[in-house]
Order: sequence, then C-alpha cells, then structure tokens
Amino acid sequence: MKVRWTTGSVRFRITPSEMELLRDHRVASVELMVLGDAWRATIIPTKSSTDLSLCCGNLKLSLAFDDIDRLADPSTEGVYFRTKGQISVRYFVEKDFPCIHPKPEEVDETSTETFAAPQGFALRHARC
Repeated sequence: MKVRWTTGSVRFRITPSEMELLRDHRVASVELMVLGDAWRATIIPTKSSTDLSLCCGNLKLSLAFDDIDRLADPSTEGVYFRTKGQISVRYFVEKDFPCIHPKPEEVDETSTETFAAPQGFALRHARC
C-alpha cells in the first residue's frame, strides 16, 4: 500500500493482493519505522459505515463492505469520501496502476504489483 497525505486529504493506493485481503474481510496495512517509532496506515473492512480516524500514529480507515465491493469492480479506479465536521478531510482508496510518468533513478522505488489500467486511463492521467 502507498499512502500520500497533503493538507486536507489522504490517499490509500492498494495493490491487487491488498484488494483480495479486503474482499476476504481481512486487514491491509503498511508501517513506516522512523527513529524507532512506527507510523501505520490500516484499512479495516467493516459492516458499519466508512470512516477515517487517527490515534497514536495509526491512521485507520474503516472501509464498509459495500464500498469494498464498489472498489472491486474492474471499471472503478477508486472510492472517495469526505469527513464531516468543522475541518473536512478528503480521503480515498484507489487501485495502484502502472505509473505513466517516468521517475528519476534517484527515487529508487521498488516495483510493486499493480492493477491492469482500465481503458482510457493513460489519456485521462496524461494531463496531470
């Protein structure tokens, strides 16, 4: 899983194996160790509604079974949400597709499994 957060949003980008975990109602997570402390991002399948929370360095997305089913549809690139309250945060889960932009060698990012890109994906994202 790849996680990217910016002011006002957080994106969880999942692999096909992580999608299978979620479809089997199992947890998908990633951990980053920094100076002996851990930062975790976890997606937890749930019967109740989709929700985002943060506690003790664990960013937790409870993802409703219905939203997992929507995400599993081959024509769906992601599912998108917004928190309620005074400070609104956009959060979403997207399938990880092959990168269409070349990366510098210095990035030194290990390759991961990806979903097959849906028709028109490269064209839609070439404008980014």
